[in-house]
Amino acid sequence: MIKEHPQYGSRIPAEELEFMRQQAEERARERKNRPPGTRPMGPRPAGTGRYVPRDTGPRGPRPQGTPRYPGTPPRTPYRTGGPPNAGRAPYGKERAGGTRGGAPYPPRDRTSYPAPRDRASYPAQRERAPYPSQRERTPYPERRERFQGPPSARPERRPGKPYRTGVQSAGEGPPRGVPIPEEPPLSKVRNILMGYQQSAVLLAAHSLGIFPEIHKRPQVAADLARRLDADPRGMETLLEALVALGLLHRHGATYVLPRELATYLVPSDGGATGMVEAAAELYAAWGDLARAVREGAPRVRLNSDALVEGDPARVRRYIRAVHTVSREAAGRVTELAPLLPGSTLLDVAGGSGVFAAEYARRTPELRATLFDLPPTIDVAREILREEGYEDAVTLYPGDYRSDPLPGPVDALLLSNVLQTESEENALDLLRKAWEAIRPGGTLLVHGMMPSGPGMPTVPQALFSLRMYLVFDSGRSWSVEQVSEWLARERFAVRATRALGAPFESTLILASRLE
Repeated sequence: MIKEHPQYGSRIPAEELEFMRQQAEERARERKNRPPGTRPMGPRPAGTGRYVPRDTGPRGPRPQGTPRYPGTPPRTPYRTGGPPNAGRAPYGKERAGGTRGGAPYPPRDRTSYPAPRDRASYPAQRERAPYPSQRERTPYPERRERFQGPPSARPERRPGKPYRTGVQSAGEGPPRGVPIPEEPPLSKVRNILMGYQQSAVLLAAHSLGIFPEIHKRPQVAADLARRLDADPRGMETLLEALVALGLLHRHGATYVLPRELATYLVPSDGGATGMVEAAAELYAAWGDLARAVREGAPRVRLNSDALVEGDPARVRRYIRAVHTVSREAAGRVTELAPLLPGSTLLDVAGGSGVFAAEYARRTPELRATLFDLPPTIDVAREILREEGYEDAVTLYPGDYRSDPLPGPVDALLLSNVLQTESEENALDLLRKAWEAIRPGGTLLVHGMMPSGPGMPTVPQALFSLRMYLVFDSGRSWSVEQVSEWLARERFAVRATRALGAPFESTLILASRLE
């Protein structure tokens, strides 16, 4: 039979419980039959602490030669004349009948001690002073003036030792933040001036074809220079710079391309190298930024007229570059603003159509339409075919500046569109969007939009400047400005959500009003 222990909850066999009961009864009998003032011998009982209380019972004279404790050998009797201290009084040197060096002590004079007085004859005792912790503490002279006056007039306490980074003091909560040390002025200016060098290293490696060659198999610098018909010393120096930037890894003398970067650096069907290809063209435009600001004209024109009448290769590079960034941002947008199954979506100026394709993939029975310029539609058809979304999105060619938007639809998406237009063109586009959306439908505005009265971040400020270099009236409009436009064009803003790292863009959800 198994029983539960009442204190510890463990399961103890019945025979073990019986043994514990017998031990307890035996100890109880010993305590009952023990003489007063004695203590048991043997090991200390469990739970009694480190020390056993000392026996304070009455004691009588103990015969010489008898053991004090049972089990100890008897004492050896004195050999001659008794104990060496025989006849000595318990205290002091004046012992009656004792000896010191063979001479007897003089008898104690009892008459020299004063007679005891009655307690009533004692003088009245003064009131006992309180303990030191209760006495009035007198501050030092220099502190007496410091702490006088009301509590509100007291100066603040001197701050303690500064906190170390990531160290938490007891009872003070989580670790306190430590300000980042300010960058020296020379380092700040030098890092900004040399920032173009990193872009030059990446663009040179892309132009030489280093990434596709290393992606085939890891190679040493000499073999790579021979295959690409380049200078061995220059190739080795360039490869070391790529390793320092984290774009390549080196194991001994062999260079390896990280797998997670191959998608963005190695050209392939459906690859994302359009961002690198378009950056090569913008690289020269950034170098001519002063002229663009002086003349007030973009250096690389990518408006509707330029895309329709311009070089098809440039259009393809531009759409591929937008597709590289939009492919990952589309997944975040669909999570922040899901649509109802069976609804309709119109993606205006959606470029490669990746947003419409992502919504079609995540929403059952969604009917998505891409509305963009005819040259853009041709590139989008190619990209959607490569990624297997050709049948998920309907392609509708047109120009939102001059053509009405197809509708009615349940939801309309404007991704990276308003930042390419002036305020007048943006308001005109919002009016067309209101006409294309059903009453109560959803308008999604996505783009690089700074929020709040504070300073824009570095990516947001540089993005606005890039829009200046590319479009006639492009700039990064703020969230507050776009929300004001929506209210003016009969839209109600429901939510404003930032996409979060690694994106600096923002999503505005609005509903069409009657």
